[in-house]
Amino acid sequence: MVKKIGLTAFSSETAVAPIESWGLDDLIVARVRVAAGAGVTVLRLAYPKNVFDPFCDPPSEPFQTPRSQLTAIVRRIAGSTRCKRYVVVTAFPGAYSRTNQPLSGVGVYQTSLFKKAYLFADFLVTVFDGENFAIRKNPYATIESRLTAAFVPRKDFDREIDSTLFPSSAVEAVNSTALRNGARAVLAETLDDRLPAFLRE
Repeated sequence: MVKKIGLTAFSSETAVAPIESWGLDDLIVARVRVAAGAGVTVLRLAYPKNVFDPFCDPPSEPFQTPRSQLTAIVRRIAGSTRCKRYVVVTAFPGAYSRTNQPLSGVGVYQTSLFKKAYLFADFLVTVFDGENFAIRKNPYATIESRLTAAFVPRKDFDREIDSTLFPSSAVEAVNSTALRNGARAVLAETLDDRLPAFLRE
């Protein structure tokens, strides 16, 4: 996502850049492998392009929730594979500061007020049980974690970059080595912080 945040929603601009060439899927698998620890086999399962569309942009159908959509998608991808856990990392619809300006997935944003630019990684980790595809409890959604969050500020992984690196278009973003390397570093750091809690028994 390339986001220019204006003073109002009407003065903000958003573009989506196709960054498959940045190798983020491989990076995620590598960080899951590290978090899982030695002796644990981690496989990357191939999946068709756009298979996650029903989850990211769910249709308005009765009895269909994003969670049920995601479960159906993971079952389909898993097929006959037998794993103890299935780890899924998807873009998360977050927001800039305390505004209604959406920031989702991996990207770069710039604020018009201060002209500062930042790289970010907003994602959701979901872990499925390999036997019945039940979604395992989110370790950050417990009462204890919420109490901790109330007193300990959330770690901010947004990384400020030189404002001249902010791209003028989605194409420029895709072709920027600095943005690619910076985004990979932010994503890796955030994954390394969050994944271990999800993979503990």
